Amino acid sequence: MDTTLSGEPTFSAKLVLSQEYVDLLLIGKASKPRFSSSFPAKHIETGLGWDDLVLSAEAMHQVQELQNWLQHKKTLMSGLKMDKKLKKGYRVLFHGPPGTGKTLTATLLGKHTKREVYRVDLSMVVSKYIGETEKNLEALFNRAEAKDWILFFDEADALFGKRTGVRDAHDKYANQEVSYLLQRVEDFDGLVILASNMKSNIDEAFIRRFNAIIKFMQPTPDEREKIWKNTFPEKMEFGNNEDVPALVKQYELSGGNIVNVVQYACLTTLAKGKKKFFRRCS
Repeated sequence: MDTTLSGEPTFSAKLVLSQEYVDLLLIGKASKPRFSSSFPAKHIETGLGWDDLVLSAEAMHQVQELQNWLQHKKTLMSGLKMDKKLKKGYRVLFHGPPGTGKTLTATLLGKHTKREVYRVDLSMVVSKYIGETEKNLEALFNRAEAKDWILFFDEADALFGKRTGVRDAHDKYANQEVSYLLQRVEDFDGLVILASNMKSNIDEAFIRRFNAIIKFMQPTPDEREKIWKNTFPEKMEFGNNEDVPALVKQYELSGGNIVNVVQYACLTTLAKGKKKFFRRCS
């Protein structure tokens, strides 16, 4: 029901159907929420699989724990009666350099547990006007409540940064904003993933409340070789029968940078009308 004016009877308000229910009634299938100012999050997915994700053994073990929670959440809470002892949702921090697999991990978790993953667009959430940021986030969390969605906050330190000493009214409201976020994230019943390049940028109050903190490190030479092999097209040959992934693994690149290099190599090869890749060292 829509809101009413002060003094008006509650049941005089309009009954408003969300677009999801309109689609469900008309075509028999609830539509995904459309990216807009009222829902500042984009649905993300991937065609890759777990074999394409190259992480350290420790990080992969922690990611498996996340998958276990997603798959057995209902049994844990209802079957084992842990709903009175544990908080409803699960909060995790992904931190590490850009291009190390944070976004891919989030999408793979959704893909293999049959859950929708939404990346929150912070540019549409954060507002310079007092109270607007909280309002935007409240609308987002309300829409996601009880949907079993995964909410992914990329560059989360822009929103969940450290509180500061109060020097003026701006600092006061900024701290209130972080306090609101802390409470709202804790109340959410699904998986919330915060991603940041630096763990130290996140407010300590959030750090204490994370169920898991996963560090994404730059790949080792052997891990880089595997990423190179996974990224190059399957039906391809290297000039002079060279093992290019083994030769270039010495260069300290992140997974994201390796994908960019392979794209450049493929386009250059196609543009020259060649059928083989050649190694070129500078």
